[in-house]
Amino acid sequence: MILGSTVCGDIPWRMFCIKSDYLFRFAQVNQLIFAGENLYQLITKMFVHIAILHFLLNMISLWFYGIRLEKSSSGLFVILVFLITGISTSITNLFLGTIISAGASGAIFGIVTTFTVLNWNKKNTKILFLAFIIFIHSPAILGSSINYLSHFTGLACGAILGISKMQSIDKTK
Repeated sequence: MILGSTVCGDIPWRMFCIKSDYLFRFAQVNQLIFAGENLYQLITKMFVHIAILHFLLNMISLWFYGIRLEKSSSGLFVILVFLITGISTSITNLFLGTIISAGASGAIFGIVTTFTVLNWNKKNTKILFLAFIIFIHSPAILGSSINYLSHFTGLACGAILGISKMQSIDKTK
């Protein structure tokens, strides 16, 4: 993560933000995508975070839920869920017009929701899901911008992938 103090918008901890030249190169800049340039940003935006707190919240969530999903499925499945839900969030972000979007929150929502669907009847799964929802949105209290469309898209895609995985497991029984 390359730090600077040039781009953070309304984020209160802007002293720990990514430099704008990296942001415009690797985050999802819809204006460039609409112009037919930088289509790779639909993928790279998942690996760029605007601030340290943004990065840390995503990594804690990915660590906590990624490990659990991997134990109940496989590492390849976790990677596929991350990429499918992450790219899906990038595509839905195009409907927001000329915005700049960065981070893996949508993909992480996909992982968390897939895990939740696959483990719905296990102890504490529902409370962990609720705690995650509160935890990941906690920066909103500090006044940060949150892309709720990405979160909802990740949640919806994660639910679809979780249900699909459950159906494939049921067919093998």
